[in-house]
Amino acid sequence: MISNHTMDNADFPTSNLLPLLIGFALISAFGLAFGLHSLVVGHHHTFGTTREVPWGILITPYFFFACLSTGLCIVSSLGQVFNVKAFQPIVSRTVFLAIITMATGLMCITLELENPWRVGFYSLFSPHPSSNIWWKTTIYSFYLIFMIFNFILLLLKRQKQARIFATIAFVLVTLGNLNMNSDMAILGTRGFWSENYMPLYFLSLSTLTGCAAILFFFWFSKKIGGQRDNSESESENITSGTSKLFMGILVGILYFTAVKMMGGFFPQFTKNPEAMFLLVRGSFALNFWLGEVGLAVLLPFLIVLITRGKNPTFLAIAGLSCLIGSFILFYDLVIVGQLIPHYHQYHVVGLPEYYSYTPSLHESMITMGAVFFFLAAFIGGEMILRKFSMQ
Repeated sequence: MISNHTMDNADFPTSNLLPLLIGFALISAFGLAFGLHSLVVGHHHTFGTTREVPWGILITPYFFFACLSTGLCIVSSLGQVFNVKAFQPIVSRTVFLAIITMATGLMCITLELENPWRVGFYSLFSPHPSSNIWWKTTIYSFYLIFMIFNFILLLLKRQKQARIFATIAFVLVTLGNLNMNSDMAILGTRGFWSENYMPLYFLSLSTLTGCAAILFFFWFSKKIGGQRDNSESESENITSGTSKLFMGILVGILYFTAVKMMGGFFPQFTKNPEAMFLLVRGSFALNFWLGEVGLAVLLPFLIVLITRGKNPTFLAIAGLSCLIGSFILFYDLVIVGQLIPHYHQYHVVGLPEYYSYTPSLHESMITMGAVFFFLAAFIGGEMILRKFSMQ
């Protein structure tokens, strides 16, 4: 059975969260309004993308939130599907986080498309099974539906039925995530995304960000819930399994980061040395060393190591640092590979050394709106969970 901890917040009035919910929702609506404006006037007028660099910053939150949802689903499945007791107390809130992160990611990719209404129509009435994008859209859509049913059944305390939907969702999202690099590699068949380690890298990174989100948002939930300080030990017990998994995955990500470093300094270790040089030693070096290495890996690793994973506040800081660094990582992953000109190896006359891309105001505001949409949904979820006293 899944434990339903109250975490001392069942008696906290959810109306106190309403101002925070309204504030986040208004900021989100302001940012997403730029997306609606882009749909009306055309992306070529409002986006910084070009024929040479067709994917912009809006692909970043899509990959980030989709992978984050995958990681959250994996962690929740450890408790719900595989009956690992250490993860059972966090199942219901983790399932809800998985739902809103995937919804946010799909919203981002929808606003990135110039004619998003065609996706649903042609997916149903003109399916294309040989298309990788069709499979990814279908898989994530069904995954989201199964997770919603899973969450509703958890609210109704029908654990056995919820486990069935959780199992199907786990299989779907894992298959989608392992194929994530194929989505990126079809864009001009850029070698930057076709490294052999990419499927395992995406799965590990997804699990890492899922653990990071749990460590931060469970702590954040406690703070906005006005919990007493004597609940610190209970919070530590609830997230102890997550902190151990977080530390283990960090060690694995350190290895993948070292592989990137080697690709930047030793061209023979990578399929796209120009892109790896640009990332590790070129104009994206600050993103790489500060974001991907410092914030995403080293700082969280040192915090968990020094505190031995027993201080919820420091674990929350480590989780937030990892999430910010991972967002930068996904931005680099999306953009850097596109900046290497096609056929650069043939030394075509007039071809630039690197393409350029700068996010436009509309793209930046839509990204901000998506982040605050997720935060508003999180606050709304807290109100629901406290009403049902599930955590």
